[in-house]
Amino acid sequence: MLDFLYPIEDYFTQHIYLAQTIGGKIHKHTRKGGLPSLKGVQVAIFSLTNSENILKNSFREHFYSLYLGNWNLTLADLGNIPEGTTQEDTFLAIKETVSFLLKEGIIPILVGGGVENTYALYRAFDNMEQMVNLTAVNALFDFGDGQEIFSEDSYMSRILMENPTHLNHFTNIGYQTYYNPQESMDLLQKMFFDFYRLGEITSYMEQVEPILRNTDLVSLNMTAVQAADIDMPENFVNGFTSREICAVSRYAGLSSQMAALGVFNVPTSVRGRMLTGEVLWYFIEGINYRVKEFPTIEDKNYTKHIVLLDDFTIDFYKSNRTGRWWILPSEDSKGIAMLPCTERDYQKACEGVIPQRWWNLHQKSLL
Repeated sequence: MLDFLYPIEDYFTQHIYLAQTIGGKIHKHTRKGGLPSLKGVQVAIFSLTNSENILKNSFREHFYSLYLGNWNLTLADLGNIPEGTTQEDTFLAIKETVSFLLKEGIIPILVGGGVENTYALYRAFDNMEQMVNLTAVNALFDFGDGQEIFSEDSYMSRILMENPTHLNHFTNIGYQTYYNPQESMDLLQKMFFDFYRLGEITSYMEQVEPILRNTDLVSLNMTAVQAADIDMPENFVNGFTSREICAVSRYAGLSSQMAALGVFNVPTSVRGRMLTGEVLWYFIEGINYRVKEFPTIEDKNYTKHIVLLDDFTIDFYKSNRTGRWWILPSEDSKGIAMLPCTERDYQKACEGVIPQRWWNLHQKSLL
């Protein structure tokens, strides 16, 4: 099932790396040794390449040079998937590779290519018999082409409209209002999806953790980083800073439900490739410090807080172990598990402000 993968370039396999660095520890797919054994591997990286970026624009040079954290993880670099003759060929190669890794309990990281390859990552979950929560870190919603809300060339339109449908929930982090038509925001609102403006996120970065806590798949578009931080003048003037995008990546890794990551539109500048390597480092750091916990109504490891709002109550639960918060959906939201939230959500509820994610779920349950 990994036949689509080609070995890493000789430049990276023949270089001598310090034992304490990622390049000195990661199991590599080489021309001489072939694919590494996946036994005990928790995280597997592979990249999408074409004839122009196979070496010149590779993220590996900086990524391999980074020192390992205090990790108890085994990593593998499975090499490259060359772009296919058609986009559908590329999608198939990505889908089959990621699907295999998911079944093996390995977290796949796809690096490179355009954000449209999110579709292939999403389709890799088809055989997992589960609904998918997808989060996009992107300045754009990518529904249409500027002329229509839905476009057949849009990966998000395809995810929403194509059967079989396994999308349970969609969240966008960091959109910029002036680059998106109002119709797209109206559509997201009607579907009770969550979307957060760039300024809303950067003013309170801690909220990214609960947003990502129930996410299965994260699509991280490096164009969401401000142009000055990656030396890409043609990119968006505003965006996440280098520190903020690394924080987002770490929060994604911390989510014990997060099963796959795509990092797309890798910058071609030296600074951009350096940042891409650090984004990957922080994601792996997050995985290493995952804590699996989920509150139940009678679990004594969680403290229950009841907030009275008008003619109904909202129940919050706080972990005595990690200090993380959850909110209990309304009684109408049958079969819906607890929603992650922040302490700020609880504080605002005490002031009479209903948490937006709770309200969206409540409204959806009334349909």
